[in-house]
Amino acid sequence: MLNLALVGLNHRTAKLELRERAAFPPSDLPDVLRRLAALPGIKEGLVISTCNRVEMVAHAEPDVDASELLTGFLARERRIPRGELEGRTYGLSGRHAVRHLFRVASSLDSLVVGEPQILGQIRSAYGIAVEASSVRTYLNMLLQAAFRTAKRVRTETNIGEYSVSVSSAAVDLARKIFGTLDRCPVLVVGAGEMAELAVRHLVAGGAKTVRVANRSPEAGQRLATEFSGQAVPLSDLAHWVAMSDIVLTSTGSPEILVGRFMAQSVVRRRKYKPIVFIDISVPRNVDPRVSELDNVFCYDIDDLGAVAEANRAERKQEAAEAERIIGQEVEAFCSRAQAQDIGPAIAELQDRIEGICRGELQRYLRKSGPRNEKETRELEWMVSRIAGKIAHPLITQLKASHHDPDKQDACLETIRRMFVGDTPSENGKSA
Repeated sequence: MLNLALVGLNHRTAKLELRERAAFPPSDLPDVLRRLAALPGIKEGLVISTCNRVEMVAHAEPDVDASELLTGFLARERRIPRGELEGRTYGLSGRHAVRHLFRVASSLDSLVVGEPQILGQIRSAYGIAVEASSVRTYLNMLLQAAFRTAKRVRTETNIGEYSVSVSSAAVDLARKIFGTLDRCPVLVVGAGEMAELAVRHLVAGGAKTVRVANRSPEAGQRLATEFSGQAVPLSDLAHWVAMSDIVLTSTGSPEILVGRFMAQSVVRRRKYKPIVFIDISVPRNVDPRVSELDNVFCYDIDDLGAVAEANRAERKQEAAEAERIIGQEVEAFCSRAQAQDIGPAIAELQDRIEGICRGELQRYLRKSGPRNEKETRELEWMVSRIAGKIAHPLITQLKASHHDPDKQDACLETIRRMFVGDTPSENGKSA
């Protein structure tokens, strides 16, 4: 298989403080990606940086220790001593890296299993990488396969129905403190996807007064208008915080927006009436020390884990089915990647064999009558496995002959004559 490596850290391996330091600001990503792709031995690169994970994926030249290059790159770019990363990062290669990426895209590796946001975040990371020209043929094929896998998981399982998103978990925390949200003025700082989800959940949960403060007034106004709320200036943040019972921050700012001094002033102006800060930004926008103040409740992204476990039992069965789908897609992708090692002729061979098998399946289905969706999927998977088993020994023979070009050419020519030439049509004549 081609030299693929993935290095990262996430909510399981690293505390929020380290994830904050490792996170890449979105505005920096294009230049970061260009530097990554320019590393000696690295052909392509991708960076995924979200509130719960920072991961780098690279396609490297053969015999290059890509994991070591990625770890060193992360340490240098984010100015984190290598010693602090040891034991807190993970490195995966080949098939293991493919499986991990497919699980991440399908939301099986998320803090909240089944949450839909991660797929959009990976699509965004991929788009930035395409614009930066750090993703080409191989990583493009990998990411497209990841997106296809995630779509299958969403379509063929009910895992999304049992998810508790970060935003909805945040709203649940606020409801536990206030009981009802209809009399609680809410301030949302930020106007991105996570902020929009938060507003949606707040309104669904009963919130009547919603204000939006954002660095871009236009984006803040659009979000506020969509939910019949009010856009307020970020420059007067302390005033609007004091006017709110619930403050939810979700921005890409690397700075503390609500510090301890501001919170102390706010508490006095509110005459110590309870206030809840829910900070789902990474890096954090609310100083965690504000929770030391009387009647101030402050939660960050890691605090939402317990709330998110509410539907764990229901998700378990759906997650098992999702893992089965991911296993199928990993096998399919790795088979295609192996074919690329040898050359386009092998990919053509696999497509031709699978086309023959699927053609026979379609003929059988037309004759045998309609099947339900589950039976059809199982039959499609069966013929795909048959096609793979037919192709496997041929690929193995070709790989074994890679030291002898003449022998490999002879093998390819024989295979082309057997599978890639004219093929009998359904009526038995040449197509």
